[in-house]
Amino acid sequence: MQALSWSNKKGPRLWFMRTLLVSMVFVVSACSTLNEKLSEGSNAIKSIGAQSKSTMPSDIDSTIVEDLAGIVSQIYDPLNTTLQVSAANSDPTLQYFMTLFGQEGFGIQRVSADQGANYVSYTREPLSAGNDNEISFSVSVGAVSVTRDYRLVSKKMVAPLSVYKLSGTRAPVTVTDIASSRKQVSDPALAQAQYVASLGLDEQAPIISLITPELVEQVAAKSIDGPSLQALNSSKIEVNNLFYGAESTFASLLDDYEKVHKQVIIFGNDSMILGGNNKSLIDHFVENELQQGDVVSLIGCSNGPTALEIGNEGLALGRAQRVTEALMARGVARENVLDEGCWAPVNAEDRFPNRGVVLELWRRDV
Repeated sequence: MQALSWSNKKGPRLWFMRTLLVSMVFVVSACSTLNEKLSEGSNAIKSIGAQSKSTMPSDIDSTIVEDLAGIVSQIYDPLNTTLQVSAANSDPTLQYFMTLFGQEGFGIQRVSADQGANYVSYTREPLSAGNDNEISFSVSVGAVSVTRDYRLVSKKMVAPLSVYKLSGTRAPVTVTDIASSRKQVSDPALAQAQYVASLGLDEQAPIISLITPELVEQVAAKSIDGPSLQALNSSKIEVNNLFYGAESTFASLLDDYEKVHKQVIIFGNDSMILGGNNKSLIDHFVENELQQGDVVSLIGCSNGPTALEIGNEGLALGRAQRVTEALMARGVARENVLDEGCWAPVNAEDRFPNRGVVLELWRRDV
């Protein structure tokens, strides 16, 4: 009876103490879990925009990447440019390029294939066979390439061997070679940019689409009976389909101008890639034909069967946009380029090329 009486009196206190002990254990466990989550979240936040040391390229390559990325960031407007990179690529050097570009303010879009107007890639190769101490390093962003040669002074130091060679652009850049613990500056005369013709042909490269998803939606065929009569050009201006003999959307703007030159840029079948030959033609056009105040009209053409989902309409306008962007990269003002298109599932005969861009130069009457 006494034991029972003691149990009845002490039971509530014992239950309370046990409950308190369990609660304390739960709180400590919960705090531990919460701290782990907070730690995980903090680590995740720190990892955004920063590259793990274990995936960093070598000191040599890191220095070169920083060297070239600084030039690319001057060619494009970071806050208004999105760069594309393969989602499957885990190359530390390419990842470091994208980390630096992201820090500059570029938009980064990961794509499933090598596609996009500003797709990023690079090459690293010896200047001569059997000599690994002198290399040529090039980074490409769409049609623009920046290349420079380097000498490997040691495992952690590099020295420029050439000027920066810029292809696909005439954008002005400022070059400053600053010596550091990883960069030797032995020849100050190399601190300059040289503008050159295309450094290589890309005719065999995959199709690079310059059409945004928004533009594709806008230029979708409006009739099941045939190609649409109108669509939006690269400046989102509604233009006529010139296949039907319609008047140019910009005809009234050219009333006071005279056509002084005509040139046709031919593209590969179902392709929007310029290639080295066409880039050279555009370089010659800008350097030798174009004068201050001239206006360039472009008619992108796709006439005949196509296997692309964007169809003739998207292909025609994409080709016109591709040449427009090539002209802009060479210093032609956007407002001086008038782009429109001609598209149909059948041949245009002699009126327009089946797969090209008609480029016409207009000069004000005097």
